[in-house]
Amino acid sequence: MVGLRRKADITFLRWQAHFDSPIADRIIPWFGAFLLSLSLALLSLSRFRDLSVGEQIGYYIQASHLMEIGEPPEITQLGLNIFAIQAAWLFWPISLVARLFPTGEFLLTIQALSLGVAVVPIWRIARGPANLRTGGAVALAVAYSLHPSIHNLNLAGFHPEAIAIPALLAAYLAGHYEKWLTSSGLLFLVLLSRADLGLAVVAIGVIFILENRKVAGRIISFVGLLWFLLMAFWVQPSIGTGSYPHLDAFLHFGDGSLDVIFGMLSDPFGLLKDLLVRSNFEQIILIIAPVLFLPLIHLRYVLPAVPLLIFYLIADVPVGLMGNPQQDIAVLSVVFIAATYALMKMGSTGVSRILVGRRILIILLLTATVFFIRDSASSPFEKPWEWGRRDDTDIARVTSVFWLGPDASVAAPANLYPEIAERKNSFVLKIDVPFVPNGEELKHLDAVIFDKNIASWTNAELVEFEEKMKELRFDRRYDSEGIQTWIRKPGSG
Repeated sequence: MVGLRRKADITFLRWQAHFDSPIADRIIPWFGAFLLSLSLALLSLSRFRDLSVGEQIGYYIQASHLMEIGEPPEITQLGLNIFAIQAAWLFWPISLVARLFPTGEFLLTIQALSLGVAVVPIWRIARGPANLRTGGAVALAVAYSLHPSIHNLNLAGFHPEAIAIPALLAAYLAGHYEKWLTSSGLLFLVLLSRADLGLAVVAIGVIFILENRKVAGRIISFVGLLWFLLMAFWVQPSIGTGSYPHLDAFLHFGDGSLDVIFGMLSDPFGLLKDLLVRSNFEQIILIIAPVLFLPLIHLRYVLPAVPLLIFYLIADVPVGLMGNPQQDIAVLSVVFIAATYALMKMGSTGVSRILVGRRILIILLLTATVFFIRDSASSPFEKPWEWGRRDDTDIARVTSVFWLGPDASVAAPANLYPEIAERKNSFVLKIDVPFVPNGEELKHLDAVIFDKNIASWTNAELVEFEEKMKELRFDRRYDSEGIQTWIRKPGSG
């Protein structure tokens, strides 16, 4: 038995040595990034095709359309400029390129590419600053590829801030080698992707300070904090509603920005109570457990991102079908930096590289696999191989949109909203609770799409809905598989 183990160890070391070469370092990470990007793109495009992505991506589809026709990107469903929500200025150049392709599919593909390419800086950090052998770098790359937050983010609509994961990792790597121009450009990309990621940039600056790169670290931290404050309390309010757009998420602390800050400081026990709820604990576990809790070994790389994580955890925001994986972006980046150095610390010094025990790497891979199967939206339990298929009901849903004119003002259920979003006025029809159509609420609509399949209404409520629609002079132009398209008769508006 001992001889068999020794033989396995020797085989493992020989395998690592075979791939410990400059050519392998150039090929393997990019090949891994390609495979992950392709997998994520196929998964998200399949969900988009079977109308399971949800309404969120529809906001960006409408914003892209409005900017293409020269209109301000005011999302009619939200009543807000798309840039007032997160100050995601990176979406503007993305929308320019999106005009050449089907918008929804292009946005999801760009997001998948952003998530996939993060494999490259993870590999470079493992092989460079951490000086790990190939086995350790492969284990970290696979753990990232299987991380539930990555897959949940990939299927949670479109989030421009997804590009911040590879950008933060690459910015740290460039800063480690004191390539400050490259690092600054990547951090600027992070700032352009989402305003509050300025605090993630602050975290990277603090990490540089802790690594004795104090001047650069202080400058980066100052710029990140300044960007967040300017965007949150000046730019976003000026193009939005006049105040911080996410102030409602903190109303339990106070009515205004200063009141919220004072409320947190004056009631630390209340803040701690909001922070230590079960859902927050589960979210934290979901971030660090898939990498075997390795970041806890090198907390100095994780702690600078904790203020931003607390900012997200205490915010009272709606939870989507996939949770809010976009809130994991900053912490996830530093988690993999910390995990890399943790493996370095746990390994032993070889001739030229740090050797990490085979058992540790196997346990890391098994842990990542278990959490992927248990918590990922792409888990085999979700049967992703069946995604993308359209049954008769899905075909009827897509067909219902063909009856709409390009300039019509339309309301549709959340699952169909991305299909009708590419117009000047589009709204989400909330049908989870039965309602009677109201002339005042529908006066600006030219058409309404109704889906009986996702509406838990009684027959009496459905009949009342149809009768009221006819009273409001809507004509049922399409009715198939429980999908109805109601169009207002000319001259009745």
